[in-house]
Amino acid sequence: MLKALGMVCILAGSTGIGILCAAELDLRIRELEELEQRMLLLKGEIRYMHQPLPEAFLHLSAGAPPPFGDFFRHMGEELQERRGGTADSLWKKNMKQDLKGLHISSQEWSGLEALGGMLGYLDVEMQVNTLDHYLEQLRRSVSDAAATAESRRKLYRYMGALGGAALAILIF
Repeated sequence: MLKALGMVCILAGSTGIGILCAAELDLRIRELEELEQRMLLLKGEIRYMHQPLPEAFLHLSAGAPPPFGDFFRHMGEELQERRGGTADSLWKKNMKQDLKGLHISSQEWSGLEALGGMLGYLDVEMQVNTLDHYLEQLRRSVSDAAATAESRRKLYRYMGALGGAALAILIF
């Protein structure tokens, strides 16, 4: 009886780990889509509303879910207060502070970090072009992540269950 209960616990735990890994793939897609939406809104704030960056960031923070809301709020506040440093250095600092838990790849992180260096010192048209280029990269990342997630989702679930079954057989 105790052996059977142990086997069930091992199987349930490993299956749960597989399901959790599969869910992280979906979380990455949702985060990339949210980032894409925020960048579209930033582009609109800059192009059509002619907002300076501090006001645009504060406006974006109002409806953004965490951690994006915190990131844009901190950026807007620090740029308004002129706490020292360039927009690029503040962008990188706030990324490390607020966005460190994102489930994005290192290449996507580097692209987002590079975007901060392009905002703030260019004219409106160049900022919009930079955002367009970044949005194109984001769209590719979302489609790649969706394609990868589709194939890996089943793999993670099955490997969790099969790994637990193999472990239970080996132990007992």
